[in-house]
Amino acid sequence: MVKRALYVKNMNAPLAVPVTVGTTAGGTVLVAANPARLSITLQNVGTEACILRLGGNPTNAAYNMVLAADSGTRKGTGGTVTFADYQGEIKGLTEANTTIIAIIEELSTP
Repeated sequence: MVKRALYVKNMNAPLAVPVTVGTTAGGTVLVAANPARLSITLQNVGTEACILRLGGNPTNAAYNMVLAADSGTRKGTGGTVTFADYQGEIKGLTEANTTIIAIIEELSTP
């Protein structure tokens, strides 16, 4: 078994600022491409569903998946996804209002 160090870049904790996603055409960049990324986990901790697009601009017709809304802000019931070995950009978009996405990246270097 190979041991890897976990370097947390951004997560919904007192130390970090989560990303707010809205209805802006072309989406909001959740994370930029990062060649040092080993894995990334995103959780919707806001009250609006969030459309995700890997490596492109999300629209209602062009997206990879939807993260379900949380039952209340930061209740822990919102949609969660983890990508292993994806190093590209990820964007999000909501249909109405805004939502909050908590992000944890595992990086090969700090």
